[in-house]
Amino acid sequence: MTNQHLNHPFHRLKARNLLLRGLLITLIIGTVLGLVQGISGLKLNNQVLSLSLYFLIFGLLCLWQLVELHRLGINLRYVVGRVPENYKWLKTLGLVIIIILFSLSAYLVSFSLVSLIAPDFVERLLRQIASNPSPSSSAPLFINLLGAIAYVVFAPIAEEFLFRGIILQRWATKWGIRAALVVSSLLFGILHANVLGLTIFGLVMGVLYIKTRTLIIPITCHALNNLLAVAMGLLANPKTTSAANSLEQLRSGWWLGILLMLVSLPLLVRFLSRNWPHKDAPVPYLINASQAEN
Repeated sequence: MTNQHLNHPFHRLKARNLLLRGLLITLIIGTVLGLVQGISGLKLNNQVLSLSLYFLIFGLLCLWQLVELHRLGINLRYVVGRVPENYKWLKTLGLVIIIILFSLSAYLVSFSLVSLIAPDFVERLLRQIASNPSPSSSAPLFINLLGAIAYVVFAPIAEEFLFRGIILQRWATKWGIRAALVVSSLLFGILHANVLGLTIFGLVMGVLYIKTRTLIIPITCHALNNLLAVAMGLLANPKTTSAANSLEQLRSGWWLGILLMLVSLPLLVRFLSRNWPHKDAPVPYLINASQAEN
């Protein structure tokens, strides 16, 4: 490992501090909100409350992390990077469509299999997913607008900044870029209901970041992925959506999940194998910083 690798500022950043800050912010906001509701008797709409909490928690966490980057001398410009000239956006759109197909297949297959062992657990997860404040044709305009901003604009920026821009690069300095890519993607998947689908999504986003050395590409892919999901939610029939979230409907759709997986998984494996980083590959920050100095 070169001296450049040893001395770059991500060695001074601790990913565990970021995770602890997220937990601390969540506890403080939850406690304050509980006290306010208990004293005032104020009752907030569950969907508005969930979206507001998401904005607050991740917004404050990102701001705190920006302050930490400045304190450690980490240049945000080198974290974000610049889009390569003549970048092939059409291929990126195709990749997003493949990811969506795999995420859907992973959801159907993994939940169907788990439901055979723990049906009550899966039913609770399905109810939780159904109650998420996702835009839908039956929701009020304000909630759909707030949800669209959260999913299509805010979430891609905040989550890619934290998971790919910070956690991936910090763990790469500690364990190597391949291990960091896998572990950070697994953490990303665990924090979502569709663990398998979102873990692979995290892997693809991480590979894109390492390959292009800019967060703008994974942020755009993340936004397109969420935009298509939002559009499907708005266009779907509420009765059909409700039925799709039932355990019986889930189990009956296992064959569709297998079919979609057979189509999408080989393409994703091909993309990842062709673009998998070399074990000694530097993190994007170091390359961006060195190019700026030359």
